[in-house]
Amino acid sequence: MKRFYKLISVVLVFALFLTGCTTAETAGTGKNYKEIVIWSHLTDPEITELRTLADQWSKTSGYKVIIHSDKGDNRAYIEASLRNMEPDIEFGVSHDRMEKLHNEKLLAQVPDNLIDKNKYIPSSLETVSFKNKMYGIPISIETYGLYYNKDKVKKVPKTLEELISMGEKQGFQYDINNFYLSFPILQANGAYIFKKENGDYNVKDIGLNNEAAIRGYTMVQDMVQKYKLMPENIDSITARNNFKNGKTSFYVSGSWDLQELDASGLNYSVVPFPKYNGKQMTSFVTAQVGYVSSKSKHQKEDWSLMKYLINHSSTPLFKITGRIPPYKVDYNIKEVKNDLKERTFVQQSEYGQILPNVSEVQALQNANKVMTELTSGKITPKECGQKIEKDILDFIVKEKQ
Repeated sequence: MKRFYKLISVVLVFALFLTGCTTAETAGTGKNYKEIVIWSHLTDPEITELRTLADQWSKTSGYKVIIHSDKGDNRAYIEASLRNMEPDIEFGVSHDRMEKLHNEKLLAQVPDNLIDKNKYIPSSLETVSFKNKMYGIPISIETYGLYYNKDKVKKVPKTLEELISMGEKQGFQYDINNFYLSFPILQANGAYIFKKENGDYNVKDIGLNNEAAIRGYTMVQDMVQKYKLMPENIDSITARNNFKNGKTSFYVSGSWDLQELDASGLNYSVVPFPKYNGKQMTSFVTAQVGYVSSKSKHQKEDWSLMKYLINHSSTPLFKITGRIPPYKVDYNIKEVKNDLKERTFVQQSEYGQILPNVSEVQALQNANKVMTELTSGKITPKECGQKIEKDILDFIVKEKQ
């Protein structure tokens, strides 16, 4: 009975959402050419700021901008498009949502010269590109780096081998079973998720079960089983607390931990990952993006508004939630350029590679479980690669059904 009431509640909420959006969305798709509708996944305080900026743009454009908070998925967007009720713009959406919409031909291509691409971190532009053509604009980027205790570490390790050696003596922990965080070690050995060819990912070419990947899995397993850097059941909270409390000297995480660590009073800093075999270690880069519906009847005004929001929202969004703008260090906002820790994540992003913007990457949802089996010694590095590859292949088969 409780499940029944929950289901009814969900249906009613969804119906109310559609009802509330009908006028605006219909207006945004042709019935009233003086309105532009935006769906945004940003937080409520950020959306409030976005509305202020949109109102400023409206004063000179003559268009009214209506912004809805949207926590739905691609299915809701596609269903809305079938009824000609999709928004004109989505703003602040994870980049991995774009591939499905692009395949459905629902994304408008970014006009030439709308932005200065030279100012952007290259990987951020990749998040919105298909076959080397842009279908959105990055709003913010996210990646991770190497945290260290400045009171305990006098010389930052320059290589992965040095990091492991220093970690044995001074402590090094992170959520090692998180595939996302451990991928730099796999990539440093030559692994990849999908091979990129001519601007697109070839999901049939999987690089997580080859000799290079197995070397990477071996190194990850050794960090637990051989070097005893961390227990096999380590998690992000434990690793962060051990670093925050001075029990360890090194930690891997993203900018999302800065606020808590700053508040703790710990004397720490962040640097890009060290080198391995003479090459800079990379990290995954994800992005929040904005794009315009290909079905919108006022493309020129949509892109004008998008450009205005992009150009004026970087500083307020950073101040509200710490979102890092996707620009190279020299072109970034002063709050990032003047902060060593924030600047580090921009630098690491310049070394990074995007989390593939294809639906098949969802198959990695089970990878953390497989990595846990690896670090506990329950499976070999070779078996780890086989399991992760099988998950991806099974997902591809299921998607085709």
